[in-house]
Amino acid sequence: CSMGALLVLVLAAAILVLPGGAVHVVPSTGHGSPLSVGPSHPTGFGTAKYAILVGCDGLGGLYLENATDFLPNFSRLIKGGTTTMRARTRMPSVSAPNWCSMITSQAPEESGVIDNAWVPQWDDPVNTTVEPQMPPISGRGYIPETMWRVAKAQDPHVQVAVSISWDWMYVLTESTTVDMLNRGHEDDANVTKAMLQFFQAKKKPTLSFVHFDSIDESGHASFWGSPKYYQAVKAVDGYLGELLEGLDTAGMLDSTLLIVTADHGGYRSSHGNFNEANMFIPVLINGPGIPAGQIDSRYITDLDFAPTMLNALGLTPGVFMRGRILEELYHR
Repeated sequence: CSMGALLVLVLAAAILVLPGGAVHVVPSTGHGSPLSVGPSHPTGFGTAKYAILVGCDGLGGLYLENATDFLPNFSRLIKGGTTTMRARTRMPSVSAPNWCSMITSQAPEESGVIDNAWVPQWDDPVNTTVEPQMPPISGRGYIPETMWRVAKAQDPHVQVAVSISWDWMYVLTESTTVDMLNRGHEDDANVTKAMLQFFQAKKKPTLSFVHFDSIDESGHASFWGSPKYYQAVKAVDGYLGELLEGLDTAGMLDSTLLIVTADHGGYRSSHGNFNEANMFIPVLINGPGIPAGQIDSRYITDLDFAPTMLNALGLTPGVFMRGRILEELYHR
C-alpha cells in the first residue's frame, strides 16, 4: 500500500460528510468505522428545558449597578450567573424597536420597527417612498419573525407564554405561535400573577416572555434615578422574587435559562438619546451550565438574547436572526 493510499484510508475513517454538505471529523476505532456520528452544536445547545426573558422597561444599567444593595432578587441573580451592566440597546433608544430586537433578533432597520408608533400595516408599504415604512427582512406583509414562531416551526410541541404590561407588544403575538397570553394593561402585579399561573399549567411553558412597565413610567413621571424611580425598581425586584419562587414551586427553576434585561435607560424624564445613560442596559443570565459570579465585559446587544435562548432549548436560531449565540456564557 502506498503512502498516498494509506492517507486516503485514514481520512476516510475520520471524516464524514453530513446532510447539507457539512463535514464532521470523528475519532476512528482503527477498523475504518467511527466511534460516534453526529453534527456538532454550539456551546450550551440543549442545556435547558425552559427559557424565560424578563424585560424591565426603562431599567438603565448605570442605575441598577448603583442600587443592588437593597434589591435582594436582582442581587441573587447577579451572584448566581453572568452579569453585565453595559450591554447595548439599539438606536433609537426607545421601547418598541428594542423589544422587537430582543424578540426577533432583528435590528430596527431590519425589522422595520423604528419607533413606538409602528403598526403591523407598515410591514407592507403601499409604495416605495412612504415614510417611515419598510417591510421586515423576514417577509413583506407579515410581522417580523419572532423567536416563538421560529421555535414552533421546529417543534410544534413547544409551549409559549407571554405576559406583558405595555400593550403595544401584543402586535408581536400571534394566536398560532403564542399558547398563553396575558395583557396586563400596565399592571405589573397582574403580569406576575398571570405568569405564575402559566407556570402551573399542565403543559408548562417552554419559552416565555415577561414585561414590566412601571420603572419606565416612574422615570417619565419624575426622572431617572429619582426616589420614585427606585421605588419602582424595588417593586419589580419583588415581582422578580415571586417569579423565582414560582419557578421553584413548579419544578422549573433548575432547568431554566433566565435572562433579565431592559430596553433602554434614560436621563432626566426621557430617553431616546445616544449616550451611556440611555444606551447601557443590564443583562443578568442564569441557567444550567452557566458558572456563577461572572462579570462579563464582552460586547453584548439585545439581538443576542433570542438566539441564545433557542440554542439552550436545543433549537436552531432563525435564518433572519442577526444576533449571535452567547457561547461564552458557559465558559469560566
